[in-house]
Amino acid sequence: MDIKQTADEFLAKGTEILDANGDGNVEAKEVLDAIAGRVKETADAVAEAAGEVKKGFDADGDGAVSGEEVKAVADALKEKATQAVDGVVSKIKGEQA
Repeated sequence: MDIKQTADEFLAKGTEILDANGDGNVEAKEVLDAIAGRVKETADAVAEAAGEVKKGFDADGDGAVSGEEVKAVADALKEKATQAVDGVVSKIKGEQA
């Protein structure tokens, strides 16, 4: 496959994806609409992930994350990280974890 064939295939696929009205041409509005759609998908995914993170921190379920709740999560992560490091160190030393 030569570079021209690869470029032609790339352009054809791009046109197929972006040509929302199917007229064989890609107008600026179609490109902007495609970009806006991807931005919205990304923003929605970020919002969903943030909501899941918030649920993990909001221990009392009041919809807010207090300093105590953040500290509790940090302490739990610290404990898990310490256990993981201790397990690796034990394996390196040849001890049974």
